[in-house]
Amino acid sequence: GIEKNKLPDDVQTVTASEIDNGQSMNLSEYMARNLTGVNINEIQGSPFQADITYRGFRLSGILGAAQGLSVYLDGVRVNEPFGDVVNWDMIPEAAINNVTLVPGSNPVYGLNTLGGALAFTTKSGLTAPGTEVKLQGGSFGRVRADVSYGAKGEDGYHQFIAATGFREDGWRDYSSGNLGNVFAKIGRQQGDSNWDLSLLVGRSTDRKSTRLNSSHGYRS
Repeated sequence: GIEKNKLPDDVQTVTASEIDNGQSMNLSEYMARNLTGVNINEIQGSPFQADITYRGFRLSGILGAAQGLSVYLDGVRVNEPFGDVVNWDMIPEAAINNVTLVPGSNPVYGLNTLGGALAFTTKSGLTAPGTEVKLQGGSFGRVRADVSYGAKGEDGYHQFIAATGFREDGWRDYSSGNLGNVFAKIGRQQGDSNWDLSLLVGRSTDRKSTRLNSSHGYRS
């Protein structure tokens, strides 16, 4: 409820268009290149399972790592209840509308927000109407596709769906990986009334082990 230019902290915000123009392979790489104080470490060999540190505080998918940052997707906390770990490969990058990095221990963002918070806001049929397709390719059999579609009606209803698919053979033996997630949102905006319902389903695997097989649904 406070404009960020009135806060004493350096609140950093980037939009979807800035992320697209950044020419980064994924969201964590973009944040490391363009957000002050952010560093990444691909400790597990996957670009979608990186450790992120911000001013010495850590966000990781490894259970037992000392977590010190909170992550929110459309106002819903995505740190797992057990260990506060964050499964970065479950973040629907094709659906991200903007990212806000808030430094400091702010109680508004809940427990264990020691170093700051990352707040992701997703697109909708109101903010991203139409169809968008992105294709990427690289060495070691790396292929990625992002597809999204949004639409809005005259009665205030809107819908949006985004999907990401990724696979690679890996630069070393036994390091291939696959990822897929789908994000869908429907809602209605009419006068002062606004509601939406979102569903996120994803799966990520590698040859070393099965990373996760889970789905998340939430409403705001």
